[in-house]
Amino acid sequence: MKFHRKKILSWLKYALSIATPLLLQHAALAACRMEPNAQCQGAMLKNVNWKNADVGAGDFRDANLEGANLEGTRLRGADLRGANLKSARLLRSDLTDATLEKADLSGANLKHASLARSRLIGANMSKSFLDWADLSGAFLDHANLTRSHLVGADLHQANLRDARLDGAFLNYANLKQAKLGGASMQRTRMIDARLSEAEWTDGRVCRAGAVGWCE
Repeated sequence: MKFHRKKILSWLKYALSIATPLLLQHAALAACRMEPNAQCQGAMLKNVNWKNADVGAGDFRDANLEGANLEGTRLRGADLRGANLKSARLLRSDLTDATLEKADLSGANLKHASLARSRLIGANMSKSFLDWADLSGAFLDHANLTRSHLVGADLHQANLRDARLDGAFLNYANLKQAKLGGASMQRTRMIDARLSEAEWTDGRVCRAGAVGWCE
């Protein structure tokens, strides 16, 4: 009898260990609505279609938005720390002043997106598409931008210290007064990139009017 009781208790503990995360996930999704100030922390939103939605100032910490369609979506001031945005579609989205520290944006399409003053410290943005995106004043310290596309991107006064830009495409990008101290830039393409008064990888300041490389 004692053996059976232990076996039942053990089974109940196992069942609870499986059910609890599922219940929490369901509760998070139930509170998550497509509206401003959305409360979607930890929500499972993989492949969701929220094109042109307004979820500004929403809480998406640790949410799974892999493959989501967020084209033209307003995420201004949203909290996306630790969120999974792998391969998400974010063309022309508004992420101004958003917090994306440690978020995974690898392979995401952010062409023409607004990320001005956004916090992307430690974010994984490898192989992402940021052509003609506005990253002016953005915080990209320690971000992984390996093999990312930043053609024509506005990185004016952006902080890229200790970022990884190996193999990235920065052709025609605006890097005026950007901070690149300690950044890794092996095989980085920078055709006609504007580097006026930028802080270079070795700490020296590029001359006013420098184009294509720090002089």
